Amino acid sequence: AEETADLDGVVPVAGAPAFMDAIAGLPHALVTSADAALARARMGAAGLRMPETRITAECVGASKPDPEGFLKGAAELGFDPAQCVVFEDSEAGIRAGRAAGMRIVGVGPRAAAFAPDLYVPDLTHLRVEAGADGTVTLTALP
Repeated sequence: AEETADLDGVVPVAGAPAFMDAIAGLPHALVTSADAALARARMGAAGLRMPETRITAECVGASKPDPEGFLKGAAELGFDPAQCVVFEDSEAGIRAGRAAGMRIVGVGPRAAAFAPDLYVPDLTHLRVEAGADGTVTLTALP
């Protein structure tokens, strides 16, 4: 309850609002080690819309780096894990995504050390393009 109430300093990662807008029409999920109340509070404090599909701490028996959360997210979206991309900033999250068989976009200064498939300092350095055939292209920008 204290953690959920303490929202001082909660801000979105640079580029997160535009990123969320770019993926709004694409299947996506929030997979977090936070409980549902904390996830709602932090997303709200950051001014970000909450994805319809959410896997929170209450949904899994094991937290990251266990891949359970990401695997449940893929299943709820109806995708094979190999078709999914994880956006992560932590070692535990990157390890979980990798264990789930997903591709990893590391976001933020800590993520680069854990060898993601693609690294960006923040989400202003990422372009998302959806093709007419349903494919999605992610491009790291300088």
